[in-house]
Amino acid sequence: MKNMTDIIDIAQDITVLKPMPASIRRLAEVAGDPEAGIDEIEEAIKFDQTLTAYLLRMANSAWSGSSRQIETIRQAIVRVGVSWILGLATGQRLHREMIQPCKGYSLAERELWRHSLAAAIAAGKISSFTRKPIPGSAFTAALMHDIGKLILTRYHDPEKISVINRMVEKGALYIEAERSVLGTDHAVVGGMMAKRWQFPESLVHAIEKHHDPDAESSPVLDTVHVANIVAKTLGIGLGSDQMNLTASTDAAERLGLSSKTLEALCAAVPDELSKTEALFEVRA
Repeated sequence: MKNMTDIIDIAQDITVLKPMPASIRRLAEVAGDPEAGIDEIEEAIKFDQTLTAYLLRMANSAWSGSSRQIETIRQAIVRVGVSWILGLATGQRLHREMIQPCKGYSLAERELWRHSLAAAIAAGKISSFTRKPIPGSAFTAALMHDIGKLILTRYHDPEKISVINRMVEKGALYIEAERSVLGTDHAVVGGMMAKRWQFPESLVHAIEKHHDPDAESSPVLDTVHVANIVAKTLGIGLGSDQMNLTASTDAAERLGLSSKTLEALCAAVPDELSKTEALFEVRA
């Protein structure tokens, strides 16, 4: 079973993570601010040469559908949108780590990545199915919602996995069994990682609580919760936890989503997934 030394080890693993670039942290703040203007977005990007080059490449790619050459950061921001810029920049930073197998969760190579990307796409599309305002940071929060699995997979030895599986067979939710056996869970560890990277509190909260949106709801948290359910429903990156989770109907209702619009949302994600995956294979 998990002991205090192991919990300390997890915390130490998190502290040695490479810092997130200041431009991405600032962009996350701007994306979460509904009053932020294009000047603030441009200011967050323009001194990061790598991000600037990547953004211009995205804006001029077939994915963006631009009919004219995009030459400036401002034009690229207008074309791509701040939520996609933040999500794609964050994804580019984490891509190499997230495509690795996550054996503690029975996720083969690229499965964690594809699940996270499918959830992010779902989060980005929710605004098309509701009149409720969806914060731009929700895309990135959904992309990162399972990031804690990258750390916690190292602590899933065969004995602990066996205990978790037995608890699930007896009716426990997977995340409850994980918490009982390991002393923490992937959502909490993911929140710790986002906090370490100095992301806004709303994004940290959404990652940490994405399995429990009703405890302290927010639009970003509700969006991430629903987006995770959509990705699971599509069978993308099920892993060892499969569909063993609680789906909050209240979260969907707070977002203004009905069963019909949720079905439409599920149908809209697969077409977007493959072409969005290709974006991350291109380095600036």
